[in-house]
Amino acid sequence: MPEAARQVERNRKITLARAAGESIPSLARRFGLSESRVKQILRIEGGGSGTGSDAVELAVERRAEYAATVAELRELARRLPDMQAAAKVGAYRVLLDALDRLTALERALGFLPDDIGRLRSERALVEAVFAVFVEHDVPPEARRALVARLGPGEAAA
Repeated sequence: MPEAARQVERNRKITLARAAGESIPSLARRFGLSESRVKQILRIEGGGSGTGSDAVELAVERRAEYAATVAELRELARRLPDMQAAAKVGAYRVLLDALDRLTALERALGFLPDDIGRLRSERALVEAVFAVFVEHDVPPEARRALVARLGPGEAAA
């Protein structure tokens, strides 16, 4: 793979990992870059103006806030006694609303597909491709190359 293609792939992985909440120091260590270079890549990948990176930062913060709220609501609903049925039902309703909002944000960030049925069919496609690879003795290097091109989310498939 040419060096430019490797850099594009690396930058994509950095952007996705940052959107998923990984810290800039952690990204710098993982990819062997300086923190300022990671920030520069995030600015460039975000559209070059800096506003894309700011939007990613805000989205990552919001996602963390939703996740913390969901955890708190889950614990609150669990702790409420069954004899306080109205309060317990209310807590679960708010929990479901928070989960819906978190899901919508994760869809907007690209962590989840808009159509879960599409995810099922994509998984079936990946399984079929790998079955054909095995049947026709496709070299392991080609299999690894395909998994690498699909990205980290598909590597477990």
